Amino acid sequence: MGLRNIENKGLNLVSTSVPASYEFGFENEHPTVSPPFTMSVFGQRFEGRRLSLTTVHLAAEDEVILIAGSNHTVTIQFEFQNFSVSIYPEVIVVGEKNGELILKFADPSGDHAAQLRFVLNSFIAGDFVTLGSVMSYSGPTKPKEEKAAVEKNWKERYRSIGVFLASAALAVVAASALFTRYTTSYEMHPVLIERAGHSMQATTAGQVAYLNPEATKGEILFSVNANSGDVLNFQMPCDCKAVLAQGVREGITVLPSDVILTILVNNFDLSIETLMSVEGLARAMSGDHVYLDLADGRSIPVQVIAGQAANTAALSGELLVPVRLEAPEGALSETDIGKFAQLRLTKSFF
Repeated sequence: MGLRNIENKGLNLVSTSVPASYEFGFENEHPTVSPPFTMSVFGQRFEGRRLSLTTVHLAAEDEVILIAGSNHTVTIQFEFQNFSVSIYPEVIVVGEKNGELILKFADPSGDHAAQLRFVLNSFIAGDFVTLGSVMSYSGPTKPKEEKAAVEKNWKERYRSIGVFLASAALAVVAASALFTRYTTSYEMHPVLIERAGHSMQATTAGQVAYLNPEATKGEILFSVNANSGDVLNFQMPCDCKAVLAQGVREGITVLPSDVILTILVNNFDLSIETLMSVEGLARAMSGDHVYLDLADGRSIPVQVIAGQAANTAALSGELLVPVRLEAPEGALSETDIGKFAQLRLTKSFF
């Protein structure tokens, strides 16, 4: 085995008699690893032993014609199972030691550095394993098999059907709630069903001094001591029955237009009068259906009749205006007198 030193000169990087280490300062500064590789130069192929970012260690062979200190552009090739990686660095022949031919990279940070660093780092990390003279990837070699479809049993099918039906029912309920909210509204003021009659009201502010609901025709029905000092007496206009308004008694203070009592001309006629919002009255006048909902579950269609009093209240800016409701004949009976109901409005689409 002969490495012929044609030029017996040192490999100093500066003009000094102390040779520089080919390992850049320390012998183990750049550790070497042993991935399978080969190097080709001048048509000769060398088997690789070890490799680092700065040096190449080859198997020393007989008849080596490389000259110590000479520069060469070589091909270093890493063989994998299905592909290979080649780099083309420039190397400097260092010498022979312990049966290995040692070379160093002329420019360790040259164009080959990225690929070389990737291979070395992957080999050190264990991503590659050696298989004889080639390397192989150590990760999964085939995709995971898909799980076989499991046929659902009857219990799971019934559960799926139940979930679907429950979801459909909830969707129907939600849609119904939205539809009802869009098409239906309720008036806040309650409706009282009373006997039809003539209301007798206070004509001035004052105090009720006398009440006689049992008065006959021509007798004093009630008296009001006005704030002006006058005493106003009201006579019974007919031999009829008088019903006191709720909360009316002797000694209370009244204002003009306060209802004192109602004279019943016919005990069998019913009167449905209430206060309605201006917006609700406008909807009723525009064709919305109006219903009287009673506590016993009955829903009776009614017609809204607005008189001059409603028009006057609306023009004066009142939010609630007085209206009269008419129900179909026979829909309400004498047993409904004194009951409260709620007024409901529904949009008409046809």
